[in-house]
Amino acid sequence: MGELLFEFLICGMAAVFLMVAHELSKALVYKLIQRVAGNKRTYQSSVFALHHYIDPVGVILSITSSVVLSKPYMFRIRDKKTNLVLGVTGFLVLAACFVGSVAAIRSHAFGVSGMETLEGCGIGAKSATLFLQYLAILSFGMFVTNLFPVSTFDMGLLIAGVSSRKYLGIIRMDGVIKLIYIITLFLDLIHYGGYRFILFLV
Repeated sequence: MGELLFEFLICGMAAVFLMVAHELSKALVYKLIQRVAGNKRTYQSSVFALHHYIDPVGVILSITSSVVLSKPYMFRIRDKKTNLVLGVTGFLVLAACFVGSVAAIRSHAFGVSGMETLEGCGIGAKSATLFLQYLAILSFGMFVTNLFPVSTFDMGLLIAGVSSRKYLGIIRMDGVIKLIYIITLFLDLIHYGGYRFILFLV
């Protein structure tokens, strides 16, 4: 029981790390774009108020389905280019987390050997090993999740950056898209596919 709770804790920590990395990077890019454009608009909360990006539902989903959802920084995006840049930024950050964690696993960092064994000695090494393993699984799950054309996901931002008409189309289909996403989670397809893919890579 203790080992299971320990794994849940590390999984939750990896999920929180991904939420913050994903949303903070987009918020910083957004602020940079606004500054370059000369927009001096002020916001109620700082982009560095990291707790705003943490979604409790996302933490639960990370443990049950290996999928992470995060809370985006609340900003208004008026132009297509900004939407496009933020969507690309979100995907790049998740891809970097996935590639980095898989590379660390392949290089046996902290005593990790694949996805099923713990060779590290001591609580610190085991924590680092589990964190890398969960980071790989969860970053894959979060990347796939953001491929769904939901308005607030990275794919939604990309679509908004390409065509306003298509963006309105996915808003109208929002209920259907989310239903398909929920069915995908229920069938555990993202977790299974991600785990098999990572095993192939490492």
